[in-house]
Amino acid sequence: MTARRRSEGSHIVHGSRWMTGVALLALVAACSNASSAKPAAQPPSGSVTTFGGTDFTKNVPVKAPGVSATEIHVGSIVSITNPVGGDYRLMNDGIKAYFDVVNGRGGVWGRKLKLTSERDDQTVNNLNQAVALLAQDNVYAAFIGAQLFSGAPKLAQAGIPTFGWNVNAEWAGPLNFFPNVAPYCFTGCTPLQHLLPWVISQVHAHKIAFLGYNIPASSDAVDAAANAVQQFGDKIGAQVVYKDTSLQFGQTDYSAPIAQMKDKGVDFLFTSVDQNANYSIAKEMRLQGILGKVTVFYPDLYNRDFVQKNADLFEGAILDVPILAVEHAPPPPALQEYLDYAHAHGMKITQMTEQGWAAARQFVAALKAAGPNFTWANLISAWNQQTWFTNDGLVWPIDWTRQHADPSASVANRSHFECGNLVRVHDGAFVGVWDDGGAKPWVCFDGQKPNVWQTPVNVSFAGKQFQLADVQPQSTP
Repeated sequence: MTARRRSEGSHIVHGSRWMTGVALLALVAACSNASSAKPAAQPPSGSVTTFGGTDFTKNVPVKAPGVSATEIHVGSIVSITNPVGGDYRLMNDGIKAYFDVVNGRGGVWGRKLKLTSERDDQTVNNLNQAVALLAQDNVYAAFIGAQLFSGAPKLAQAGIPTFGWNVNAEWAGPLNFFPNVAPYCFTGCTPLQHLLPWVISQVHAHKIAFLGYNIPASSDAVDAAANAVQQFGDKIGAQVVYKDTSLQFGQTDYSAPIAQMKDKGVDFLFTSVDQNANYSIAKEMRLQGILGKVTVFYPDLYNRDFVQKNADLFEGAILDVPILAVEHAPPPPALQEYLDYAHAHGMKITQMTEQGWAAARQFVAALKAAGPNFTWANLISAWNQQTWFTNDGLVWPIDWTRQHADPSASVANRSHFECGNLVRVHDGAFVGVWDDGGAKPWVCFDGQKPNVWQTPVNVSFAGKQFQLADVQPQSTP
């Protein structure tokens, strides 16, 4: 991406990472993404891997589903058919792409990796597809890219190693679940506790509005984000002046809430709705003459095609991307490898191919950690000793010895880092911002201190492990 950078203080902010599936929840009875999973039992601490060698070619008989003498078969369940036009099917392309790279180097433990089952849960059939995958597909691991993760209990009970795209509260709890990013706060807290107020301060906004659907997954996100702004309002000179969580999925008329926002002089808007609703909201803001005057924080907008098509509505938008955005330059080696493969093989560069690529990378790392006798139990035990997994800089650190547990239940379950990587829309393309010139793309706060206002620090997670105190020794009470 070569689009030029612009000043970090300009208007229109978009971005979020945990509300991607909110529109689908509105289609289902009992529309809640709340998880019933209990905090996971704590696995033992220890070294990063249980296998201490560097040669991953040894081939020994392994008693596990989907494993032969020459291949390791895995399966995926993805919401290919969905009502919001998401390109989630591309996650499979990313998985197969990384497997292609690994297989070209000889595979792992003398075996080639194969994605041999690609199931479409059609958004609302995740449970049935999970049952079928377990009963029929004979696969070693499951990869999930689901809007509604209703099959989670079945996969957890079976003990199958499970990897994938995290937009569901059900990822929290099971020790055999390893999403690309650790479980998020969904109820009573927000993964944007410091980042959202900080962005508000950077764009010099003061009167903040929130819009959300009348379902728990959306309204909870709005309430938690609004509470964060209220908590730190005196630090940033901002206050919540308008909040509406009565919106209906499929609603097209937003004239009333936008008019109220205009009357109240709103200059920053946070939404917790799907991208189609955000499109309609932006059109109404333009109609009422406030689009260029209000900083807007939209979810689910890291979609090149959609933004390019509607560039006039999203000019200046800033997104907090859930996985390292390709627009930060120079990219770390793990991201450069993805980009090189995509360019060489005609693979679409999009969030979902990168999510698939990242999930496959973590799976391969876990396979190596398990050693040549990579039974399910050995892989799960080995990977749950991992205390610092960043996927070579693609995500902020995960400590699998404790981060399976629901972060909404306790601060102790949360990462030591609260991070985001931000991009802005310019001329229908994305440009990295607040990334220290691209070399340190992550804007990070201390995730263990949710009630303390902090000055963020830019970091890269592509190198060695470090403590946040090493790079951010100061905190402002």
